[in-house]
Amino acid sequence: MSSVVYYKFLHQKNKSVIHFDGTSISVFDLKREIILQNQLGTGQDFNLKLYHSEQPDQEYALDQDIIPRSSYVLAKRSPAFVKSGKYNNASRYVTGKPRINRKAISSNSNTTAPSGIQQPQQKLDENATEEDRIKLMFQNQSNAWEQTQEDLSHHKMVFHKPSAANGTSTQSDQPPPGYICYRCGKKDHWIKNCPTNNDPNFEGKKIMRTTGIPRSYLKTISREDVDGKANVFSTNEHGDVVDTEGNSVLITETGDYAIALADSKTWQSYQERLRSAALKSKNEYEKKLVAAAEQDKKLEFLDPLGETKKVLSAPIVMTPCCTDSSKLQKMKNFNYNQNELERVLIDNDFHCPNCGKDDVFIDSLIRNEDLEKKLQEYIESKEAELSIKDPSKRTASEMEADDESNEQDAKKQKTIPTQDQQMQPPPPGMFPMGVPPIPFPGMAIPPPGFPMIPPPGFIPPGFNNNNNNPYNPK
Repeated sequence: MSSVVYYKFLHQKNKSVIHFDGTSISVFDLKREIILQNQLGTGQDFNLKLYHSEQPDQEYALDQDIIPRSSYVLAKRSPAFVKSGKYNNASRYVTGKPRINRKAISSNSNTTAPSGIQQPQQKLDENATEEDRIKLMFQNQSNAWEQTQEDLSHHKMVFHKPSAANGTSTQSDQPPPGYICYRCGKKDHWIKNCPTNNDPNFEGKKIMRTTGIPRSYLKTISREDVDGKANVFSTNEHGDVVDTEGNSVLITETGDYAIALADSKTWQSYQERLRSAALKSKNEYEKKLVAAAEQDKKLEFLDPLGETKKVLSAPIVMTPCCTDSSKLQKMKNFNYNQNELERVLIDNDFHCPNCGKDDVFIDSLIRNEDLEKKLQEYIESKEAELSIKDPSKRTASEMEADDESNEQDAKKQKTIPTQDQQMQPPPPGMFPMGVPPIPFPGMAIPPPGFPMIPPPGFIPPGFNNNNNNPYNPK
């Protein structure tokens, strides 16, 4: 009756199987089978460890441990090392010699612990039935378990040294230079010895480190201000110490408090890039709309007061003296943008920019809502036709992405050689394309029929000439 145990190395994806007889297998035998199955050699340069699959941090430390059948374990190879003057490797699993646990003999005791009597496993008869095989298997397992219990009863109890959690520590009382207790922010003690550990009323302040922030962006503040001025420094909902402006208080490597300053230069350059990208997109957008309006002869949509050609923007108004195209004199359009028209009227003492009539006051301007509606419909149709979008309706990220794409296109154009650069003459010493090399003195002459460059004027068979007739040699 064959049993199995599944195992897998940490770097493998699939499981492997070890077959054995019985209901369980010892750690020693399983390690031996794994080494032999994977052909890992003599085992002198590595050590093999087995771990529980459900608890990967728990190791099968003893070779006498029993692993039940159908179990799943994790295998790991680690470098061999020297411990207490002895080599700790996996060679004993290959040779089949288990580790010998030497028992310390007390000098005051005159008697020794009785050694367990190892019961040899009974050999299986070849003519035994299946029922006899099963009985013999269980009997051998029972004998092995009794032998293990007998060995464990004579083992010596080994006590470990108390850890730091029990009140002792291997660390010195004085911390090294640069150490900071991040519970209270002081440098004269370890965090485990912080005086605030036993203070139930202590409110821990979460102070972040300045790791990665240049010193030029840090503003040092005194510790007394942070600890004493409760109206200036407070703790937010995340536990961070902040000032009245919301800046977090940081702690430097020397234990001083500091506040991170904003990188104003980078922010200003970023804003300038956004403004330049928005202005460039706006100009391109206006040029396309103006060209479309001129092509469609929609001159009533153009702004007559603009320094450059552009489309009118709402609100659109008219002067009471010029309300149709028949009264046009100086201007090409009698519709204006309200803000621009008000500025022109104030600068010209309230004279009409078209006919020059005086006393054209701001409150007498007439709103042209019909033209606004037509202009809006025209712009929407052209945006869909030309696949353009108003930059004022776009986000900052979209404009920045367009700016970066334009910069990349400009770099690509610089790298592409021009036609003049591509048609450069060949370097000195190199023959032009299509010209056979000139034979030098001592140069070997190829035999007849050797493939060379065809002579000028040669036309291969089947080539269509100017008369579109195949070449027929006479």
